[in-house]
Amino acid sequence: MAADERRKVGKFFREIKAEMKKVTWPTPHDLITYTEVVLVVMIAFTILVFITDSAFSYLLKLIIKG
Repeated sequence: MAADERRKVGKFFREIKAEMKKVTWPTPHDLITYTEVVLVVMIAFTILVFITDSAFSYLLKLIIKG
């Protein structure tokens, strides 16, 4: 690896380190709260998709039999 490439790689990692210092990390309490919100929303959408799929399936069966 040429010296110029090494400098670029070193600069890249220094910039990553500088950016990571700017990150505001969530507290453990916030992390648990965010996780709970994501799980509740996922469950709600899963139920919504299941109900919608069941309704369309039922309607399709009625149309095919009809």
